[in-house]
Amino acid sequence: MGRHTSEITTPSPADQLASELQSLKSGAGLTYARLSERTHYAKSSWERWVNGKQFPPRDAVQSIASVCGGDAERLLELWRLADSRRIAFVPVGAPAPATTAPVAGAADRSPAGDADAACPHRREATLLRRVALVSLALGAGGMLAAAGRRPFRREV
Repeated sequence: MGRHTSEITTPSPADQLASELQSLKSGAGLTYARLSERTHYAKSSWERWVNGKQFPPRDAVQSIASVCGGDAERLLELWRLADSRRIAFVPVGAPAPATTAPVAGAADRSPAGDADAACPHRREATLLRRVALVSLALGAGGMLAAAGRRPFRREV
């Protein structure tokens, strides 16, 4: 009879993090809706993060540790490890995942700057809004010119 050896695999740091988040949530007796009420993240986001479907932002890990009374330092260390492994295994040609890791000098920022760190796409969204407004203004001026009217012409 042949010997059957099963391969023992340890969960990835991302899986360990999701398991820790699940334990915190369950230990605190919170539903996803309650967790959402106590943090600034949607319940659907919490469901994805806690179940390991999506990697959570650093701020969310801090939030759940604070709300559920978990060890924030240990969770953040696990998050850092999982994040470094996640970035290390990005396939060639795939876009690198966005991170919200602290930037040098982050302690000097105002509270408004913290909002930018929580939303890495905020600057891009602001730029797109500005481009859209300029395009709209140029388009309106072009339509007026095509109609034979000068914008802002004073009648004498």
